[in-house]
Amino acid sequence: MPVKIINVSRHRCSLGEGIYYSARYNCVFWVDIKQQLLYRMDYTTKAVTATPMPEQIGWIKETRSGRFIVGLQSGIYWLNDDLSCGECFLQLSDEPAGNRLNDAKTDQAGRLYFGTMDNSETATSGSLYQLTSLNENRNLHKVDSGYVVSNGPAINLAGDRLYSVSSAIRTIYTFSVDSNGQLADKRQHIVLPAHHGYPDGITVDSQDNLWVACWQGHGLCCFDPAGKLIERIVLPAPQITNVTFGGPAYSTLFVTSACTGMDDDALNHYPLAGSVFELDVGVTGVAEPRVNDN
Repeated sequence: MPVKIINVSRHRCSLGEGIYYSARYNCVFWVDIKQQLLYRMDYTTKAVTATPMPEQIGWIKETRSGRFIVGLQSGIYWLNDDLSCGECFLQLSDEPAGNRLNDAKTDQAGRLYFGTMDNSETATSGSLYQLTSLNENRNLHKVDSGYVVSNGPAINLAGDRLYSVSSAIRTIYTFSVDSNGQLADKRQHIVLPAHHGYPDGITVDSQDNLWVACWQGHGLCCFDPAGKLIERIVLPAPQITNVTFGGPAYSTLFVTSACTGMDDDALNHYPLAGSVFELDVGVTGVAEPRVNDN
């Protein structure tokens, strides 16, 4: 696949993550987890604004009614119209005190899957959750556990396979998903070799291939549905964190990165570490469904 970097947003993030494209607003959102910032970039003008959050923020998603929610350290919150943090929708009171929300994705039925992780990245206290709706019933289910860092997740085009990442052990799992959202048949799908780094955020393209951000891997890996590596893209930043397709035709691959933990020599060598990259990778993606709030 031909690859071209078409733009770089040089707002250096300590830990850029949670990249999301809103077709309704033609904007790209991402977060800086450690600096507790929510970024918004107009896709056309490239103008960027940053909104502070009261806690570490892992992700932002759009609902079917057009509102936004965010995953903060302690739970899920509504955003106000000006993107400031609003009311808490759901607190994860059963999570250990040292955990935080980390990554999320929505399936075709509007179910939200999100993970938690140990903030110190040592304990296997992270879990994977499924939230079926944002209505008053708050149907929240813990569907997997035992993660140090839960990442991903992503859903295939048919909606019958869920990918979930256990970053600390370089492993991407798959689950089968039935029409009611029940998960079964957890299987080891991909184990990233050490020279490719650690799997982080993931997304699926219009050909059902899986794109993987590679932390400490200096780029991206693309796998076919069988788990075969079909593409490797090197980027000018070592810590790549998340990926999503966006733009009106979903022909741009947006990639976040991080500079946390890098010393001055490393930052001088990789001046774009912490930036958001826009790539033309020769394939298109698909829109992420909105979260069900009916």
